[in-house]
Amino acid sequence: MHLYVTEQGTRLNKCGEHLVVQRNGCSIDDVLLSEVDSLSLFGALYPTTDAILALLDRGVEISLLSRGGHFKGRIVPSMGKNVPLRLKQYDAFCNPEISFEIARGCVVRKLRGGLLLLSSYSYNAHNDFCFTERAEFLENLERLRLYTGNDKDVLRGYEGLGAKLYFQAFARCLKHGIGFPGRKYYPSTDPVNALLSFGYSFVARNMESLLESVGIDPAIGFLHEPSYGRASLALDMLEEFRHPFVDRLVLGLFNRRYIVPDDFENRAEEGTSGQLYLKPDAVKVFIRAYEEQCEAPNRTYADYRDLSWRQVFRRRVESLRQSLMKNFPDCGFDWEYMMEDCA
Repeated sequence: MHLYVTEQGTRLNKCGEHLVVQRNGCSIDDVLLSEVDSLSLFGALYPTTDAILALLDRGVEISLLSRGGHFKGRIVPSMGKNVPLRLKQYDAFCNPEISFEIARGCVVRKLRGGLLLLSSYSYNAHNDFCFTERAEFLENLERLRLYTGNDKDVLRGYEGLGAKLYFQAFARCLKHGIGFPGRKYYPSTDPVNALLSFGYSFVARNMESLLESVGIDPAIGFLHEPSYGRASLALDMLEEFRHPFVDRLVLGLFNRRYIVPDDFENRAEEGTSGQLYLKPDAVKVFIRAYEEQCEAPNRTYADYRDLSWRQVFRRRVESLRQSLMKNFPDCGFDWEYMMEDCA
């Protein structure tokens, strides 16, 4: 169970083998500690030391976020003890050829995921979207596949062009007059960018936790260079799932009007001026939709279409672990993509 607590002023206590959620002295929820896989706390919440220690003893990671969902930090169990695996990871990072091939795999899968989503929308009879950038997008992807060097700046150039073409088309998939000015990171001053960033942060945190659980260092990335305080490898792993998972979710929420522009607000106390955040009730809508999609069949990988997205995340990390241990580039998860209506 992935537990999210958003009610401000909530207290979390350990009572025997149970985690008890209380507000104003009254119990509002009660779950078995053994059933909690992860815990996300939004805003001013008060877990007791006993509750925190009990969760850590069971290997449960606790994520701390602002009331609007801006990630602040994590409380994690002690680091994995698989030193040989981490040494293999560092060896791969220091090898220019292997490091480049792992990074290239991240970008290729990212672009293929974008191609899948946009192609699916163009085949859907329920909208008038036309993927006019398809030929140029495919040409850029093929050039990336055929590139024989190992310059990561060149790799990022292919990624950048692919992202430009993708988001240019993505904007036309949005309905009901919702505008999208192109991908903007922080601050995200429009609703679509704010929700995209929110969704990406959820998957990145999931990847960081999964990497640590198998003994891989989430800070040593291949596409994203290591940087102080950044889980660069978790961001590498996120790339594959940006478009087919998060962007698909965001399009569905906006196009079905489960979330609308009025569900966002600018709260100066959250940080950068101009940054939009979901209102508390909309955060619950997003979390519910996110969890439902995590448990749904992925419908993306031809031979594994019945696996849930959560299972796909785990298998992706396991594939990287096996690749590192066997001393070959991360190419063991090159599943065939399906062209199926996902609108």
